[in-house]
Amino acid sequence: MITPVDLETTVFRRGFRGYNRAEVQEFMARITHDYEHLYRENIELKEKIEELQNSLNQYQIMEETLRNAMLLAQETAEEVKNAAKNQAELIIRDAEYKGERIKSHIQEEIQNEVQKLAALKNQVEFFRCQFKSFLKGLLDIAENQMELKIDWTNKQLNNILFEGENKAQKEEHKPVAETAVTGESRPESQSKTG
Repeated sequence: MITPVDLETTVFRRGFRGYNRAEVQEFMARITHDYEHLYRENIELKEKIEELQNSLNQYQIMEETLRNAMLLAQETAEEVKNAAKNQAELIIRDAEYKGERIKSHIQEEIQNEVQKLAALKNQVEFFRCQFKSFLKGLLDIAENQMELKIDWTNKQLNNILFEGENKAQKEEHKPVAETAVTGESRPESQSKTG
């Protein structure tokens, strides 16, 4: 590429009927000035492009870092979500297991209490039967006692009656002389009642 210095130092050979030297020099000076301006501007623009390219590279690196961070955050969020879901499932399963154990324990206690109640009912029924038998035995004993008393009273009455009849019969068969000795005389009707 031609630099502005190259333009300033360029010398044209003169020809027989060449161009006007002053006009060519003036034109060359303008071209050199414009070319120098464009050359500097081109260098500045290249530097600016390089700076912008560096900034763009930095932004691209930042963008890549942010993208990776977002992906990592999404993966982490997904992992946290899955871990929370798994933890919730574990808690639910544990609660269900504990609930089943408590339910089973309560059912066992209820079954034990039902068995105790049945045993108590059996004991009450056994006691009732024993008490009933005991009362029946007492009633039988009392009835036997009453029958014995009645029998004994009847026997005593019968003995008394029998003795009375025997006495009366003996007195009927005594000779009249005996009655005269004792001084007693009874009519027949009195001795029978007597």
